[in-house]
Amino acid sequence: MFKNEVTLLKKENLRQMENVKEDDEDIIYEIMKSMSVFKVNSYDAQVIQRDLIGMAQDSELRGTNLKNVIGNDIKSFSNEIIKNSYGPSTIEILLNFFNLLSGYLFGMHILSAYLQYQSLSWQSTPVIYLLYVGVVLVNFIADGIITPLFIDEMGFKKHIPTFISISLFIILVIITFLIKDKQNIITIKAQYIIIGSGLGYLVLKYLSSLNIHRLAKNKTKYIEDLYEDN
Repeated sequence: MFKNEVTLLKKENLRQMENVKEDDEDIIYEIMKSMSVFKVNSYDAQVIQRDLIGMAQDSELRGTNLKNVIGNDIKSFSNEIIKNSYGPSTIEILLNFFNLLSGYLFGMHILSAYLQYQSLSWQSTPVIYLLYVGVVLVNFIADGIITPLFIDEMGFKKHIPTFISISLFIILVIITFLIKDKQNIITIKAQYIIIGSGLGYLVLKYLSSLNIHRLAKNKTKYIEDLYEDN
């Protein structure tokens, strides 16, 4: 049901990476770190990785390595690859966010029901859902936007994404607790949220696969021209 071009490419890329030299493998992973869903859609990213693996294997046959082929400026090369792709998919970004949110709601209510309350219903305030949505949003933005911006940094700058994420989370918690006292207490019926979020997760997964099929209609090698120029 959820098998698509991306899952197939991921499986093949993992298999092919086993045959790549360690130095070339490190370069490929370094380049792929910049391919967040906000810059390149997931299908393009897997095609790019497949092409990089092909470049590494070809360079080894010619007695050289991937670094000699692409040059020392890996960041600029990565940016050129991104420019040469079809860019991000707004639909994929939205589906990924709501998929993450539905999975988080499912997991949190399962844990609360069986570990915290030992019941499928409990008293709480609606603002708790602001916290849930905020946590998912902070993580989603941190992983997709903030972390890639500092991926090549060293020293203190490398830890800036963690500092930003923690700061945003603390602010979110403070806001939630400030609002909490002003909210009416309601009864949370966890069974409905668990069922709804679980079904939502499956539906969103299916829609994501359909979107991948759409993105994969025009199969292209995005770095072929860059490779030929070097």
